[in-house]
Amino acid sequence: MNQTRLISVSNREARQTAAVRCACYAVMSELAGSPHDLDPRVSLRDKIDIGTALDYAKGLDALLREFVELDLDKLKYEYSALFEVGGDGPPCPIREDLQTGQRKGTREDLVRFYNYFNYKLEEKFAWAPDHLSVELEFMHFLCYREASAETDATSYQLAQADFSERHLVCWVPELASSVARVASDSIYRRVIDTVDQYLAVDFAWQCGTILTEDKGHEG
Repeated sequence: MNQTRLISVSNREARQTAAVRCACYAVMSELAGSPHDLDPRVSLRDKIDIGTALDYAKGLDALLREFVELDLDKLKYEYSALFEVGGDGPPCPIREDLQTGQRKGTREDLVRFYNYFNYKLEEKFAWAPDHLSVELEFMHFLCYREASAETDATSYQLAQADFSERHLVCWVPELASSVARVASDSIYRRVIDTVDQYLAVDFAWQCGTILTEDKGHEG
């Protein structure tokens, strides 16, 4: 007797949840991006109260209210001190490959995900496909595809869970612990903590919508 594993998605209310989750991932991507590339405060100011539509995203609102009132030079200084500057590399690498000790195949796996779903990195970010901001932006992209799918969105839904499990929920807790040790009072400690908490709850929510059934047949 051989078995076939059937995977389906249910009780997700994708039209509603995907759009909200898409917006949350976009916000987190902006928060984790370098303020040297773009001042995120203008865009983020318009997104305060995004968490009201999703119970487990409420922590984003308090963070956004604090973040948008900070001086840009302060954001640049704290970001560089944690994630960019250091004689032996940054104190807290915000790139998965560096944070996990350059585990073999990390960048290649990320690029396979991006290529399969035709997610195009801007040229200035192509050198760092493992940057936290990029990975969060990719989740935003998958949620957008789920929300806008005219027919079956299952591939985008399963990809979100797969990508989260293989990447984000594996290494972001390490990053959060590292930032807490190095700069417990930094705004970026609160950014990474909030992202880490959101990722854990969102991944659990995703898994709760995915059903696996083993179907036997004669072989």
